[in-house]
Amino acid sequence: MMDTMPWLRVALLAAAASACTPTTTRAAAAGGDDPGTQLRARPNLDAARELDQEGVRAYREGRFADGVRYFAAAYRMGGPSSELWNVARSRERLDDAEGAAAALDEYLAQRDLSPRDRAEAERERRALRVRPSVLTVTTTPAGALVTLDGARTMGPTPLSVEIPAGSHSIAVRRDGYVPETRPLEARFGRAVIVSLDLEPAAK
Repeated sequence: MMDTMPWLRVALLAAAASACTPTTTRAAAAGGDDPGTQLRARPNLDAARELDQEGVRAYREGRFADGVRYFAAAYRMGGPSSELWNVARSRERLDDAEGAAAALDEYLAQRDLSPRDRAEAERERRALRVRPSVLTVTTTPAGALVTLDGARTMGPTPLSVEIPAGSHSIAVRRDGYVPETRPLEARFGRAVIVSLDLEPAAK
């Protein structure tokens, strides 16, 4: 698991444990019907502070899924925008890069961020989105050569290689079998697995 934000953890989690301030989202101000929005419109700071402290405790104990729930609930009860950062931090520790990026999207939509906090969050969001993935290719029978994006030849199968984030294609060839081509997408560092049963070529 890659951990891109260790140097911010202590300061931000400590800040989250301080007194919460009431904030109202634009949706709440417009009278939105979302339950979370309604809670933001009617903050309960004592409850938010208690939930946040439970989140900090869960995080320090390595219970990151509990941390996500506590920090998200604290935010809904009127906690500060930093609760959303803490959600992202906890999701990253769960190796959920996509969920962490989504939490950072919501964090960056807040209007009360300092320029420094905004710049740090944008940098971490970019880092999550460009995480490399591990591509694993298996074939039946084994021993096929794999070419990535028409240029990088790898193999023989079975093989596992690191590839950059983005759209790619692989071509798989083995003497005596029909060549195969497959598109693939590498996103948020998630593993990409391609398993192929090669078809014998016509004689």
